[in-house]
Amino acid sequence: MALINATSFLLVKDSTVIGHSKETNISLNLDLADITTKESGGWQENLPMIRGGSISASGITDYTDTLNFKEFTSYVITKAINTYYFRDPDDATGTIYRGEGFITSVDETADNETISEFNLEITLSGP
Repeated sequence: MALINATSFLLVKDSTVIGHSKETNISLNLDLADITTKESGGWQENLPMIRGGSISASGITDYTDTLNFKEFTSYVITKAINTYYFRDPDDATGTIYRGEGFITSVDETADNETISEFNLEITLSGP
């Protein structure tokens, strides 16, 4: 099995890579309803309910990138839903996660005499 380098995963909006990202994370979850009864034999029983997830990324700000802080903030202001992909660009047949989502948080940090960075949080709302 080949080792997967964390820097090889990309966050992509439609067909545009979110450039200069340093870190990307994906989190998928499933809410479970407890349906345990006396007949469960002492075991907890669950019913799968709502699925959800989020994608976060952080990176170095570059205003020459197609997607930059200005575009991310406009998606928050306009409540735009977009399609995002979390994938390995070097493996066309590898794992690719696709989902529609809203940018729920974006911030930019520009400390004195350091490189500006951004943080981005996307909440998925559909497959």
